[in-house]
Amino acid sequence: MAESNKLHSINTSRVLRTIWQNPDVSRIKVAEMLGLDRSTVTKIIQSVLERDIVLTAGKREKQSGVGRRQVSLRVNTDIGVVLGLEIQTSHYRVVVTTIYGEVLHSFFGKFEANHENLITHAVSLINTAKKFIDDKNLFLLGIGIGVPGIVDPYTGIIIRSNPLNIQEPFDLKKELILHFDEYVFIENDANCCCWGELAFHPESRERNFLTVLGEFRYVVEGSKELRGLAMGLGLVVRERVLHGDHFTAGEYRSVYATSQTGQFIVPWSELCHIPEDKKILEDVYRELTTNLAFLVNTIDLTKIVFAGDIVDHPGNIKELMSKAIEDSWVYDLDRNFIIGFSEFGENSVSIGAAGLFIEKLFSVPDMADRFQELVGYDLYEYILTLKGRELE
Repeated sequence: MAESNKLHSINTSRVLRTIWQNPDVSRIKVAEMLGLDRSTVTKIIQSVLERDIVLTAGKREKQSGVGRRQVSLRVNTDIGVVLGLEIQTSHYRVVVTTIYGEVLHSFFGKFEANHENLITHAVSLINTAKKFIDDKNLFLLGIGIGVPGIVDPYTGIIIRSNPLNIQEPFDLKKELILHFDEYVFIENDANCCCWGELAFHPESRERNFLTVLGEFRYVVEGSKELRGLAMGLGLVVRERVLHGDHFTAGEYRSVYATSQTGQFIVPWSELCHIPEDKKILEDVYRELTTNLAFLVNTIDLTKIVFAGDIVDHPGNIKELMSKAIEDSWVYDLDRNFIIGFSEFGENSVSIGAAGLFIEKLFSVPDMADRFQELVGYDLYEYILTLKGRELE
């Protein structure tokens, strides 16, 4: 019976994901795309229609074959909203979005976050956002949070975070569960940018790509505070965000850096002048793109998305990136690169955190999920339980 229920959950999740990614698809097309019996798909769709997860969208004007016109299906955009948070050492950004990434509300502020005040800070931000959601009579599906550092996204534990001064595993998710019933996903900030691209730019699924999160912030070198550029990378291969065996995939440090420098060979005394000093900024970007080109060519990535503060201070980074890739490649092959900037700009992490939750909501659970992660239709059933409590 347990295996049967799991299979039903997987098939329902597959159907929901297909409808989410293909608005106005028909039941027959869903069955064809997934290789499922039409009767199986019909039963699943009837169930999700009754639960208002999916809506019929009128009859299709065009269809192949003969017979009655097929009814179009789409995910109900009114099922609820998602909360996305970015928490950095010096600032925060919060967004409330629809399941298709439309920002309904956002706010930003400066705050010196660290391991001692992280919980109270996060709780305060969530409560502030929830007040807007309640005032608008909306339903909160769940929460995504992006933070700097090494994060286990399956358990919600921050393993290490130098920016937040977390040197021992810190179970952020466990602490938040004490305050909120909504399901929470916690992820590295640069990886959140990947989730935003996957959730809200479907064309990105066709490529292996890299997100480059660059944020200008105050960093500590010894006891002296200097402004610098903090870098983090996110990698996606075959629609999967890579975390690595130790969850450290994407941690960036230039191959030219030394024990006396930070993430770059450019000294601290010069980093404090960026982004205003265009010459130093170009030196940093040249060093960065040279490092990235090795990664891009080695893994065969074909899309690079710059996010965060870099979007507002692009300089000539696109040209440097293109040239670095070309200079470090030895074959005469057309590789069709896309090099661009995130449309979400300074909200790349917070919107990406919302995208993380949405991707998980429309994911397909694994038959042998060693992390026991709640995703797909299993996650939606949990959400429905919460909604039932609110209506009582």
